Amino acid sequence: MQGPSAEERLSRYMARFASAGAFAYLVLLGPQILSQFDRLQPWYTPLFVCSIFGPALCLSFASFRWSMRRIRALVTAMAVAYLSGQVLWLPAFEGPALGLTESAWIAVFPGLISVTTAIAWSNRAIFAYLLFVASFGQVVNYFSRIDHGNVPLFSDIVFGIVFCGIFTVTVTLVVRTGRLLDTTRVAAESQAATAAASAARSVERERFDALIHDDVMSTLLSAARVGNSPALTAQSTTALARLDRLRAGISSTEPVGPDSFLAYLRSALTEVDDDVVIDADAVSQDSTLPMEAVRALSASAAEALRNSVRHAGDRAQREVHVRVDSDSVRIDVRDDGYGFDPGSVAPHRLGLAVSIRGRMRQLQGGSAEVTSTPGHGTTVTLTYRSPVDAT
Repeated sequence: MQGPSAEERLSRYMARFASAGAFAYLVLLGPQILSQFDRLQPWYTPLFVCSIFGPALCLSFASFRWSMRRIRALVTAMAVAYLSGQVLWLPAFEGPALGLTESAWIAVFPGLISVTTAIAWSNRAIFAYLLFVASFGQVVNYFSRIDHGNVPLFSDIVFGIVFCGIFTVTVTLVVRTGRLLDTTRVAAESQAATAAASAARSVERERFDALIHDDVMSTLLSAARVGNSPALTAQSTTALARLDRLRAGISSTEPVGPDSFLAYLRSALTEVDDDVVIDADAVSQDSTLPMEAVRALSASAAEALRNSVRHAGDRAQREVHVRVDSDSVRIDVRDDGYGFDPGSVAPHRLGLAVSIRGRMRQLQGGSAEVTSTPGHGTTVTLTYRSPVDAT
């Protein structure tokens, strides 16, 4: 099963960061909120403290449990509540006016709300929202203070936008980086699948060349030298039968039987390691595999074997077990080499994720599992089940 995308993981981290910031603001602003309670209409403070800080504090729990769709809805509700709180401050404010060094509590943290919207909205919506709440927060302060005419409103607005913009841009870029990484990963997986198809065609050509040399040319030479004979007839029949079997492997659409698949797989594996032990068992001779599955399984198995040759160590012993059933295929590529901890490999790494898991994930009905322990070798298990039979 494919894990969450990089964008989703980073968005959840940012949600926890914003939730922690909201808790800090609530603690620091608590005395200020209480001191301004009597200057506002009674409904204002309870309504907006709950509707703003409630969702903000809930974000931490939501980042672990909720889907991204629900998290984005929660962020939007909080942003709308904060915007409404700013707009309704002026009609709800009854005085007395704030001192020149005081600020309306609703105008203190526009940056926190803007940072939170970075995990849910488009860039245009994020920065349009930031411009409004950072500017209107200073307008709220301007009209709530004593002698507001002496306060430099424009410079306060510019400062608020720049100050909040620094944090908002940072979080926006973090989330965007995750999005770009996801796009790169998808492109890399697609390229890996294309490369696998190209490598598969190369294996097919090599098998065809070998067949032409070993069977067709030798048969023609025998016919030219010896003429017609029972031995030549048997040799010709064998060559024609092998050409018929190869035809299924060359075609990109026709299915192949177990014998052709195993021959194809052996050819791909021995290209990587001539000494590898291959244990193959075809339970059913009536089953067929689409060439798409043959190519993906062979390329992924060859890549797993190649990784073993590179990383398992010079003394590692390698073996491949293949089982072909009537509706499924299982390939185990094993070694007793150095091994590693799969949990320590970051999900966004493009090694096994692309060359093996990515190829198999692109195959309908295919999957790949990597099992390894440091010092106890590695096993890569490739499975394919016919989508028609699976349903």
